[in-house]
Amino acid sequence: MDNSNDFTAVEKIESMFVENIDYSSSTKKEEEKSAIKKLKIDHLFWIPSLLIKKIYQILPGIFKDIFFCLSITHKSPSSKIFARTRYDELRTLLDIKISALVLKVVPSKILNDVKNTFNSGFYISNTSDVSELDEMIDNVVNYANPSHAGARPYFKDGKEKKIEGSYSAYYTFSQKDNRKINSILFKDLGNDINFHLSALAGYKCALRDVSYALSIVYGANSNDEMHQDTYASVAKGFLYLQDIGESNAPFEYLKGSYIDAAYRSSKTNKAILNNDSHSSGSTRLRGQELQDAIKKYGLETFTGSKGLCVLANTAGYHRKGAHHSNKPRIILAFGVKRKGLLSKLIINLFAILTNLRHPKS
Repeated sequence: MDNSNDFTAVEKIESMFVENIDYSSSTKKEEEKSAIKKLKIDHLFWIPSLLIKKIYQILPGIFKDIFFCLSITHKSPSSKIFARTRYDELRTLLDIKISALVLKVVPSKILNDVKNTFNSGFYISNTSDVSELDEMIDNVVNYANPSHAGARPYFKDGKEKKIEGSYSAYYTFSQKDNRKINSILFKDLGNDINFHLSALAGYKCALRDVSYALSIVYGANSNDEMHQDTYASVAKGFLYLQDIGESNAPFEYLKGSYIDAAYRSSKTNKAILNNDSHSSGSTRLRGQELQDAIKKYGLETFTGSKGLCVLANTAGYHRKGAHHSNKPRIILAFGVKRKGLLSKLIINLFAILTNLRHPKS
């Protein structure tokens, strides 16, 4: 007797996974649109960004280091000349100073908590009920095309040896569903979440600025390696849609590693000088180096019941924990837009000026 209609959206995905159904080949219910209809006016604003990316790609390494030193997309020095200097450390320190400006607009009653979030690199909260997300989870796997979102089926060691049994699919929610999810989560998480999110992103932002994706991951992938995303602060979040234990690929983080500019930049420079181009942009820690880092900072492993919400600054070292379960790990992955140092500075100074005119207790 088929009782699949009694399953939650997450249980349906788990059940289909057991039956070896590849979600990435699901038939989309949304009607196909012509390329012209899909094109929106907003897409025209992408043109300057695409041109800048093209220019960046063709520039020699030393010019990238000079002209894109404050850009968040310039993850690491491109030339060995700059890798032998304090270039990466100084711009990382500058990012930390600019990002810390968000603390100046935090209400005094929660300031110590938000400072702790900034220094540790993460914040934990809980939602009481994720069942309200069921309908949107059901829908997104039908209207969205999945991507790997950087979770590759191999480690970034240059060997590109395929990891057997590795699976990752990220389904991006529509703007309409994003607004619904924000409304649902805000009821549980409250206004304080905006200050913790800002502290991790490095600029004044709010839950309404967040974009969500349904993440379905099974087995190991490139995110299993301890790594940093880039040199400057980046806020990401993980809402557990299942009970996640140590065998279910929990999110893991090296506490306080974000604010250690000297350490992070030294590992980045070392990778560049050793011609480790496969991992220098998002530096990997392996072997004894990893064990030393865990001893230095302490490894935080975020296990918990469904509804656990973890925010993290992924410029600090982090990874997807080991996966030994026969079920896929299913979470709501989210984040705000990454900002360059100049953008952060302008946003934060404006927030400070606004707060001086209209102070909040």
